[in-house]
Amino acid sequence: MKAKLILVAIVCLIANQTFGQTELVKELNSKIIEAKAVSPDSCLNDLNNLHNILSDKKIIGLGEATHGTHEFFVYKHRMIKHLVENENFKVFIIEGDFAGSQAMNDYVVYGKGTIKDGLMGIGYGVWFKQEFVDFIEWIKIYNDDKTLEDKIKFYGCDINNEALVAKKIKTYLNQIQELNQPLQEGLDVIIEGKLREKLSEGGTIFKEQFFSKLNNAFSSLKDEKCKEYIFMQHCKRELEQIFEFDLADGKTRIVLRDKFMAENIEWIYQFENKQKSIFWAHNEHIKNDKEKSYQKPTGYYLKDKFGDNYYSFGFGFYEGEVAGYNREEKKYDSFKVPSMSSKKLTDAVFSLCMYPNFILDLNSANKSEIISKFLHTNLYQRTIGAGFYPDGKKRNHFRMGKLKDKYDGIIFIKKTHPSVLIKKM
Repeated sequence: MKAKLILVAIVCLIANQTFGQTELVKELNSKIIEAKAVSPDSCLNDLNNLHNILSDKKIIGLGEATHGTHEFFVYKHRMIKHLVENENFKVFIIEGDFAGSQAMNDYVVYGKGTIKDGLMGIGYGVWFKQEFVDFIEWIKIYNDDKTLEDKIKFYGCDINNEALVAKKIKTYLNQIQELNQPLQEGLDVIIEGKLREKLSEGGTIFKEQFFSKLNNAFSSLKDEKCKEYIFMQHCKRELEQIFEFDLADGKTRIVLRDKFMAENIEWIYQFENKQKSIFWAHNEHIKNDKEKSYQKPTGYYLKDKFGDNYYSFGFGFYEGEVAGYNREEKKYDSFKVPSMSSKKLTDAVFSLCMYPNFILDLNSANKSEIISKFLHTNLYQRTIGAGFYPDGKKRNHFRMGKLKDKYDGIIFIKKTHPSVLIKKM
């Protein structure tokens, strides 16, 4: 008798869980917008359904649950194509070096240099993908017959190449004035890759002496209305950010990087006369993250500054293959990410929806009581960066959190494939 009661209880429990999940999926199905195609070459009409959601936004963050997923790259290309052609977005910002990324801007706006120069300037191997190259070439073709005002501008917002920014500053100042020897020597230390060594020896003293000389050189120019001067002033600011980053401890560096990326995005937005902008980075950078955590992402600062004018799209997937750097075998490879049925994984729930690929606006979906409970529950989301450990034991490929606190919208791709590494350029 006791065994029968236990069996009945288990059956009832499973039935209740199934009913609850079925009701949630049914409700989600009434809110999701089908992504009818993934390719940027496909008709964009289905994205017109986003007009009421995105038309008034100033900055849109496009994330990615991995840095090596083909579908994420091409769908972001498709989304950006729509935003440019139908919503008047004209500034593109990548998770890449601020000063270095100007080489890519020179390529897509002025036709100077090569795409290889641009990729090297951005400074991160995760963008050395064929899908990203195809996207860049689309920007260049789009810009070819446009006036300078209507062209898509290309920027980076990160701080990862002190040698390049120091070289850019040195070249700029040398064109205008003869640099004094102490400033020349200080810039050469950075250009030659000896900054960290110098900081470990002299620390803040070297920093104060160097920037005193550099600030004097800039202040003597008195060219504050010139766009090149204003841009180079911010290159100097990037150098200040790098110094502060290098002088900080490991934990503080994690905080500073996102804080500085947000500062640079805000500067770019103002510099480009408040043109609508797109920010492309990992989910962990674009997310709003309203939860009170020590490590605040770039999106946190953007949401704090721009409010509802910043809209973040987190990307998720259920199963497939991902490209990345195999940290055990020390080579670039791809690995399979298996499907998971756990109710604690948001992607497992999304995999049950009627469309394999879809967009979900969390702000409007949150009005549903059933969906709101789901969005405010601590659940896991996939998050894979540039590398991986094959056995999965040494790296946590998940983050727990409440979707509503992280993003404004979700783009879900049920099955994925690895992005394609560029072989030759």
